[in-house]
Amino acid sequence: MDSVTPEPDEVTLLLAVARRDEEAFATLYDRLSRPIFSLVVRIVRSRAEAEEVLQEAFWQIWENAPSYRPELGSPFCWMVTVARRKAIDRLRSNARHLQRIAEAQGLRTDDEFAAPVVLDVLAAGEQSAAVRAALARLGPDERRAIMLAFFDGLTHEEIAAALRAPVGTVKARIRRGLQKLKPSLAPLRQPGGN
Repeated sequence: MDSVTPEPDEVTLLLAVARRDEEAFATLYDRLSRPIFSLVVRIVRSRAEAEEVLQEAFWQIWENAPSYRPELGSPFCWMVTVARRKAIDRLRSNARHLQRIAEAQGLRTDDEFAAPVVLDVLAAGEQSAAVRAALARLGPDERRAIMLAFFDGLTHEEIAAALRAPVGTVKARIRRGLQKLKPSLAPLRQPGGN
């Protein structure tokens, strides 16, 4: 009787990547690059830029894999966070570039080139209705903090300034909100839960 070796889970793979296992890295890339690419392309709105951001994100994942701690979250969430930050950095860089061009040309620099706003990452997907419904069940303070952090790409300090609240309060609101969202959004991460 042939025994089939089970596929390694994502934690096992990422821990192997931390030990510089190139095969584990390739498997992790094959398994997760598509959903991560989908997220990145929704943020940067350009397939070419998304490909560059994805490459940069996976390079950072390779470099920082030893810092991954399974007890703090799933590999997928950790990797999405890396990619999301890279995509937001790209948007901010592009916005600064556009602002410099506008200033050089003497154009208005108000709303059109103001601080970059990350587009609603899930607005165009099948998951958007479920995400909106889950967000609607949060309290207004938690919902606003999460939306500013994840959809507008603001830092904790920027959110604190926007909401006129201490940074610790902002972090607590985001943490509580994410804990409340977790059960509602868990089915979206399951295979076929698109």
